[in-house]
Amino acid sequence: MAITIALPDDLAEQSIALALHLDLSLEALTVMALEEILDKHRRQSPADLDLAQKMKIAQCGIEKYQQALIELAR
Repeated sequence: MAITIALPDDLAEQSIALALHLDLSLEALTVMALEEILDKHRRQSPADLDLAQKMKIAQCGIEKYQQALIELAR
């Protein structure tokens, strides 16, 4: 499956530089990073999250909820 994502310029530049340094494709680096994040998430209970992480998750949920409301209003 192919998925296209947009990255902020600074994150894209850092990712490309790291991929080149590690002699990996950007796709391979991205897969490795996502696998690491997903594995960490599977091993982590909600109690292990710090307040900043919990707030970030909550903000993401609020933004999705707001977007759903906008879509319903159309």
